[in-house]
Amino acid sequence: MGAMRQVETERKFHLGPDDPLPALGDLVRVGPAREHRMRAVYVDTRDLLLARHRITLRRREGGHDEGWHLKLPRPDGARLEVRSPLGTGPGRHRVPAGLVAEVAAALGEEWPGGTGAALLPVAVLRTHRVEVDLLGPGEEGGDVAGADGRRVLAQLCDDTVTALPGGTGWRELEVELVDGDQDLLDRLTEHLAAQGVEVADSPSKLAQALGDRPGRAARGEGPAAGDPAGDVILAHLASQVAVVLGREDDVRADAPDAVHKARVATRRLRSALRTFRRLLDRDVTDLLRAELRWYATALGRPRDAEVMRDRILTAVDELPPEQVVGPVPQRLRTELDARHDLAHAALVGVLDGDRYLALTDRLVELLAEPPWRGPARRPAEDVLPRLVAAAVDRARRDRDRAVRAEGEERLHLFHEARKRAKAVRYACEAVAPALGEQASAAAERWERVTEAFGEVQDSVVAEQWLRELGLLAAAAGEETYTYGVLVGREEARREETTLEAGEQLLDEALDHAWPPAR
Repeated sequence: MGAMRQVETERKFHLGPDDPLPALGDLVRVGPAREHRMRAVYVDTRDLLLARHRITLRRREGGHDEGWHLKLPRPDGARLEVRSPLGTGPGRHRVPAGLVAEVAAALGEEWPGGTGAALLPVAVLRTHRVEVDLLGPGEEGGDVAGADGRRVLAQLCDDTVTALPGGTGWRELEVELVDGDQDLLDRLTEHLAAQGVEVADSPSKLAQALGDRPGRAARGEGPAAGDPAGDVILAHLASQVAVVLGREDDVRADAPDAVHKARVATRRLRSALRTFRRLLDRDVTDLLRAELRWYATALGRPRDAEVMRDRILTAVDELPPEQVVGPVPQRLRTELDARHDLAHAALVGVLDGDRYLALTDRLVELLAEPPWRGPARRPAEDVLPRLVAAAVDRARRDRDRAVRAEGEERLHLFHEARKRAKAVRYACEAVAPALGEQASAAAERWERVTEAFGEVQDSVVAEQWLRELGLLAAAAGEETYTYGVLVGREEARREETTLEAGEQLLDEALDHAWPPAR
């Protein structure tokens, strides 16, 4: 079934939680009541571009019209509603491509594309609805008929709403025209006003749930130190999920840097779910971390192949001509391209698989209703520094083990210390928008640590690859002298500077660690 389009004309009214339903007099006849419990996940860009243009896009479960609903404003005050059935997008929670195209067309040049266009949950509304048809008095037939054959002029919905995150709630009446006209809506409004029932200030449930968030987003305002800790971490998680989903097409096409960006975002997600695990239900997040690790591994193979190809081919180009003996450049290019192409083809297979779709569904659901616990609702400035400090302590313990080791074990332990340092870096980056310059400066110090140790790790992997490629050359009867030269250069590079530089930067980061040890 394809998308369905219709014009929606409705009006919303305030109603107190205990107020009785107002009488409608002789204007209409009220049909039998129907009761629904609905869950609607509203999606938008991270800067709430749709909300700022009065566009809403939701996935609704429950009710007679469950499905994907896109509502576009019209000059006459009505809205064009485009519907698509559930199950028409990739996975359960990804927006159907046809609706994405509708949004892009409506926004025109303002539609950002790429990562900025990732549509992610911004609010979840749970609604208990009591719905009745408003029927024409004594009329038969018409375009839409009720259960007794009378013409349905409008539908009246008594909605009790709970908005997430935050759990705020309200009650409202909604009257939507079906086969009636604007004059009926105006007469109903006048009739309700005479009973003290006023038109709602907020134009939609979503607008009421979002409050001042669209304005803050338009001004570029992020989370603040006094906001709940969970809100700060949710903003960070959303930014990384936006990269994973927004880069998907580029990853398929092997666009420059796309696999790298997606891999880093996946690592940041895993790291945040571990570092800030006290804020979240681990029955949910531990499984998600395992699946993110699986996807990061799939991304890592073509990315590692890309890094090694560039590194090794550059190293060959830098050799004096007399040290390049035999068809070394040709073999390296052929073998390294083949490794990369094979790894990328496997990655595309992962993107086409059910396991990846299930992972993206879990990521979207994580943003829609994060499984917060205890400290998540306390102020960020009171909660998050202690969790970052715990990550720093883990890095310090790994550093202490590494400095006591020797040989290959020392190299291995410093590689583990690099992982801990990366976790601290990612944690500082996650909290910096709310906690300020000290966190940003700390993130930069830890980034220098990870880059220095990353050079060591790349050198170790390059040496392994060169030895394997040398064996292939030998099996083909080719001269292997140049492979030995390249291996020697990698060994010399590590011995001269890189490991020692990483150790020194790690010590400096720990000596000036933020937050300070308590």
